[in-house]
Amino acid sequence: MPAECSPPEKMFWVYVSLWIANFFSPLLYSGVTTILPSVALDFNSSAATLSLIVMLFAYSQGYFGAIGGRLSDLFGLRRMMIIGFIICFVTLVGLFFSPNFLILSIFRLFQGIGTALLISTSTAIAVNITPLYRRGTILGILTSAAYLGTSLGPIIAGAIATFMNWRFLFIFLMIPNLLGFFLFRSSLRLEWCTLDGEQFDTKGAIMLGLSIGAISLGAGLMSLYFNLIWFVPVGCTLLAVFVYMQNHTKYPILNIELFTKAKSFTLGLVTMMINFGGTTAFVYFSTMYFQQVRGFTPLMAGFFLLFKSAAQFSIAPFSGRWADKMHPEYIIVLGLILCTASLVGTAYLDQYSSIYYIYGTLSISGIGIAVFHSPCTVSALRDVPRKQISVASSLTATARSMGILGSQVVISLAISHYVGKETVNPDTIPAFLQSMKFSFLFLSSLNAICILYYCKLAYKIFKQDRMSKTA
Repeated sequence: MPAECSPPEKMFWVYVSLWIANFFSPLLYSGVTTILPSVALDFNSSAATLSLIVMLFAYSQGYFGAIGGRLSDLFGLRRMMIIGFIICFVTLVGLFFSPNFLILSIFRLFQGIGTALLISTSTAIAVNITPLYRRGTILGILTSAAYLGTSLGPIIAGAIATFMNWRFLFIFLMIPNLLGFFLFRSSLRLEWCTLDGEQFDTKGAIMLGLSIGAISLGAGLMSLYFNLIWFVPVGCTLLAVFVYMQNHTKYPILNIELFTKAKSFTLGLVTMMINFGGTTAFVYFSTMYFQQVRGFTPLMAGFFLLFKSAAQFSIAPFSGRWADKMHPEYIIVLGLILCTASLVGTAYLDQYSSIYYIYGTLSISGIGIAVFHSPCTVSALRDVPRKQISVASSLTATARSMGILGSQVVISLAISHYVGKETVNPDTIPAFLQSMKFSFLFLSSLNAICILYYCKLAYKIFKQDRMSKTA
């Protein structure tokens, strides 16, 4: 329960610190991903090692994103967010001084824990301190921070790696980390421990860790060792066992009734997972298309994607505000339609596609994602009991992580089928374009299913509104 309230004049700085946390985490992810080739060159590491470090970060972020809500309920949202900032700072120092790739991978694994705690707790705190009628606006602003961090990460990291040394990226990242930490710690005196006295389900946590670990291993490394794809169904089986255990545990990590009773929450999570899977595939294939098919430099490719991110950053605050003024389901349908249109449009790119056509697909994708995200979060959390807000907020972050892993499976299968083990070169460009077309059309079909469900829900809401006005 709340222990000590912050003065109203300090609430502005609380929101600023939450904005920094949402900006910092994707900046960290996209920036470090950009410098990995330079790191591998310094340490003389293979492509398999690069995939391993990406997989370790995705695993720890997905796993602690899932259990972070429960930990926050037991030990306090404020306390867990402060711990997240501290973990990120310690790992940044460790990454700067890492003598080899193994040590760097270990610090990157723990860094995923810190970012997971920041993402999950910042959303939960924003929901708890914001009145319902302003919730969409605040979530939209926080979403715009995430898009800004994602877009600036590759440019900042590329500049540092080119003109200085890749290690100095971690020094630079300490600035937003420390700024967010001190602002948050000094401005917020409110604490939430909604499940004080309950126990932590250690067995369930271990089973969840094994299941997400197997899925991450299979999805993250199957492009290098295709036989590892069997870890994905093994992980899904372990996940089913975890769900069974949660139904028979007194103090579960995840209350399964949350999914069965709050149907809008379940639909929102599934839609987020599918949509973020499509977004991840869009960024991956677009980067490959610009560099390998069109022959653009990495910097030029980054600026092309910056065009998409600028659309996301500009639109996201407005979509959150719209969700406060009307039923968010209407806006979600519009966002999903735009996202699906961009996937279908990009599926038909070829070697000679017009630059203006590319700009168009990037713009539609950026606007669609920005229109979709905040209203979907508002809709998903609307029917969640206040006692479950922390867990529900954590699961929205986990859904995005699982969407990223799912897209990796689709991408790896498509490239393995059409391109095989060959690199993308002038001879394999047609095969690569076919793999891109298959992936986008498959993911757009999943988006289309989500559109149908939300259209049905929006029509139901529309009928209820008309009946209430008539009455």
